[in-house]
Formats: sequence, structure tokens, C-alpha cells
Amino acid sequence: MTRLRALDPARHGALRLDRSRGAAERRLVPVGRSEIALLAADMPLLLAKDGQTGRFELIALVGLSEPANLFVSSAGYHATSQPRAAGLTALRLDAAGGLAVDEADGSLGSTGEPLFVDGHADRWRDGLEAALADVNAGRALAESYARRALLRPLSVTLTMADGQEHGLDGLYGIAEAALAGLADAEVVAMHRTDELAPAAVLTASLAQVERLRQLHNARFSQQIAAIRMAIAE
Repeated sequence: MTRLRALDPARHGALRLDRSRGAAERRLVPVGRSEIALLAADMPLLLAKDGQTGRFELIALVGLSEPANLFVSSAGYHATSQPRAAGLTALRLDAAGGLAVDEADGSLGSTGEPLFVDGHADRWRDGLEAALADVNAGRALAESYARRALLRPLSVTLTMADGQEHGLDGLYGIAEAALAGLADAEVVAMHRTDELAPAAVLTASLAQVERLRQLHNARFSQQIAAIRMAIAE
């Protein structure tokens, strides 16, 4: 549960933000368009629909059967890079452009970077605005794929060591057959707007689901024996 309050130097002046602890209890985190190539080295990059707007979003899958980010532990952050938005989950922009803080967020405490320097928190506002702009660019990319009818539901089935199966719902991927079937003019248009290369990287990143399985099995007693994935055509 969140506890949002306006960021106040009198109340929050001693707090620090440990970005490596951000999004520790999430399985999905938003991704900025500029982050695709870096993040694909560690985690599966997928698409999901926003429950309120119905729009597609670019996301990273960072957890499996448990509500936990498998790259976050008490020992630190275990990936080459971290989605910027994931490291800033404690902060929000309010309607007036000011900052609010979620006092219940696990990334806040006595370690990390100070929220205030000389009584100011402008760098956090700038960082959050930049992260949100990049996430919006990722949404625009996802919407372009959706307009071209390239997105299909992605079936992810976890087979546990005891034989039980669990499915991850609401995920989408790029249908390679649909991409290959585009008219030449559309392919050229996608190339000129730098949409072809990200599509290939997103598809290749699905192989990182195996890394998630390994990280899960190293942390939880309920082991995952296998994972099946398929994109509907």
C-alpha cells in the first residue's frame, strides 16, 4: 500500500533513496525506448495493456510466480542495467509539477542517495521527468506495432517441480510472421523510424526467461522445472 505525501525537506530531509531496491515487489516494470538494447542483455522485454487506458506499454518481465523482482536482493541489484523508472518508484510527479514521495516504498531509508541536497530535490524531478518521457516513447513504439497489427498474445506457462502449471496472463509479443508479411513500403517506413531493430531485440530478449527461472530457483523453494512460451499467430 502506498503512502503518498508531498516531498517536504522538514519531513523527508534525512531520507535516502536506494535505486537498487526500487520495484522490489513487482513482476513487471515499465521500460523506456532508449533502454531496450541494454535491458535485453538481462531480462525479457514484452508488451502489456494498461488496464485503465487499454494502450500497449513496453515492459520488462522481472519476476515469475512470486510478486518479486528477481534482480533485487539484500545483496544488491543483479543485472547489467536497471530500468530507470524501476529505480524511481518512490517518487511521483504531481499535477502542478511538484514531487510526491511514497513513504512505504522499500527503496527509501538510510542508505542510497539523499533526497535533498542543500534543501533542494530538483535533480530528482529532472530524473523522473526524463524517465517518464522515455517510457512514453516506449509506449509510442508499442502503439506503432499495435497499429501495424504486429502484436499477439504471448502464452507463458510455468511447470513447477511438483507438476502443477501456472500461466502468466496479459502479455504480448511481436508476431514474426506478421512482421515478415508487411508490405515493402511499411518495412521501409519502420526502418526510417527505427522500429525494425527494436522489434528484433524484443523478440530475442525472450530467451532471458530462462535466466528468470534460474534466479527464481535460487531464491524460492517452489522450483520451476520448465517454461513454455508461444506467440499466437
